[in-house]
Amino acid sequence: MTEFIYKNEATIRLSIFITAFVLLAIWEWFWPRRALTQNKFKRWFNNIALMVTGTLFVRVVLPMAAIGTAYFTEQNHLGFANHFDLPMWLKVVAVFVILDLAIYFQHAMFHVLPVFWRFHRVHHSDLDFDVTTGVRFHPVEILISMFIKIILIVTWGAPVLAVILFEIVLNYMSMFTHSNIRINKKVERVLRWFIVTSEMHRVHHSIQENETNSNFAFNISLWDRIFGTYRAEPEAGQLGMTIGMTQFREKKWQNYAGLLSTPFSTNVNGYAINYRDTVNARELAQAKELARQHEEKAMLAIELESYLQAIGQHALVSVADRNGTIVEVNDKFCKVSGYSRDELLGQNHRIINSGVHEKEFFEEMWSTITSGRKWHGELCNRARNGEFYWVDGAIVPVRGRNGEIERYVSVRVDITTRKKYELGIEKVNQSLTDANIQLEVLSRIDALTGVANRRHFDETLAGYMSTMSRTDVPLTLMLCDVDHFKNYNDLYGHQAGDICLENIAKTIESNFTRGGDIVARYGGEEFAVILPGVGKETAIMLAERMRASIESLKLEHDDSLVANEVTISVGVVSQQLDEQSSTADLIKKADEALYRAKEIGRNRVEFSS
Repeated sequence: MTEFIYKNEATIRLSIFITAFVLLAIWEWFWPRRALTQNKFKRWFNNIALMVTGTLFVRVVLPMAAIGTAYFTEQNHLGFANHFDLPMWLKVVAVFVILDLAIYFQHAMFHVLPVFWRFHRVHHSDLDFDVTTGVRFHPVEILISMFIKIILIVTWGAPVLAVILFEIVLNYMSMFTHSNIRINKKVERVLRWFIVTSEMHRVHHSIQENETNSNFAFNISLWDRIFGTYRAEPEAGQLGMTIGMTQFREKKWQNYAGLLSTPFSTNVNGYAINYRDTVNARELAQAKELARQHEEKAMLAIELESYLQAIGQHALVSVADRNGTIVEVNDKFCKVSGYSRDELLGQNHRIINSGVHEKEFFEEMWSTITSGRKWHGELCNRARNGEFYWVDGAIVPVRGRNGEIERYVSVRVDITTRKKYELGIEKVNQSLTDANIQLEVLSRIDALTGVANRRHFDETLAGYMSTMSRTDVPLTLMLCDVDHFKNYNDLYGHQAGDICLENIAKTIESNFTRGGDIVARYGGEEFAVILPGVGKETAIMLAERMRASIESLKLEHDDSLVANEVTISVGVVSQQLDEQSSTADLIKKADEALYRAKEIGRNRVEFSS
């Protein structure tokens, strides 16, 4: 079955794609969820033309694509998964989940980075939402996604079967999650706990920015719940919501030429993930403007009352005396804080202190306003029910006729919704950073022994060759081979063999503790040691000490032709480098010395002259 899928993957993928497209299109025709607002034939033509262009573009730039890369990776035993002897089904499942999580983070980053958002907004500019929206991606976005996917495939050593299945599911789910189909509500509520449904993903295509920046998952819906980006329904409801983007609703942006030119058409300022909550922004602007216009008149009580009434519908307003005691609050303040007017009057603002801010924060605020200057900033407060809420506030000192400060007027706008989304994106970014760090560490360490892997060895040796060729400092390379290790595996089993290699790696590493020394697993039962600044005599002494330390482990080896315990043979080369020196020559000399050590009788050190 697996071999059949390998040989016929292109036909299988195309057949499933066409079949799924046709079935979903028929479903949309007979049981649509929403009424379309645009000419269906023109939209379909433009969206499908964009898909064909993107497919051809990627095939020209990256002929291997994802599946070709997987073949290459599998044949050359590259990547993390190929270092573990796991059942194929487990590898397929694990890689599938990892790739899907990576697609979630990739999708979020296309909303975070302005240069990525330029291309991704072509997808979001569709004014309707149906099966063709699932293939409406700019060619450059498809190319970027393919580069990311190739890196993940090589890094994780994704099996060809896993990549084929993932590509099939990804293509199908892209159309399914964007389809304009009607599903039974109860069934849909159950489905969205496991997979992304069209009802769930449609929220992501809302014209409202805070809804656009939710529900990033493609296949497995659980990621949005884990990372706090899940939103169940749009504020206006599934039938009342508006699809698309405000700045690309003209006809010129909806044809084929417009779709290709959209990323280069306008300034990227205001890209989706960086939008503020527009309602709160308008309220804050109104409140600040009113505060500026009425600052002088606020000295008179009657005009202060008028000011409070003017902005009371939009902002939380409070007045405190010169000691900080609350003497007046508006209805909005009471509603958001949960306290009644009687409970607030006569109290200090500490009654809503959340404990989030440090003591120095409030000392700076008090120092500013008592000196007669305005203070502006964001505050986290605690409501009466214990819940936190955020405000963007300004505090204005009001002077009396004698010039002394008599009161402080505070105008605050509720920005809780905005802060939740900001904190959510920070969480996504931190998760991405942690994942990248972990990937970088795993890519340089041998999974079994914990020492450097072959890739790290190659990079380090090449670096030393480049830098030390311009100096008179020698470079030493040792190649070590466990004597008759195949016999050891045959006699004691591969699990015991792995434990043996772990002990040998730790022992070798304990012999070389300088900052620049590198111990690496060169391949199988072979290890390599790079020692910068070490000459011939010292190198031979260190190699002999390492050989003896392995022998002193007394690891039983009854099938060895050398001794009754595990031993190693070592080939050493030490030389000063010049511009003609190459890594291949250095490795060849060490390998020849190792060969002589094994030919002479093993369990010995030989130096390359």
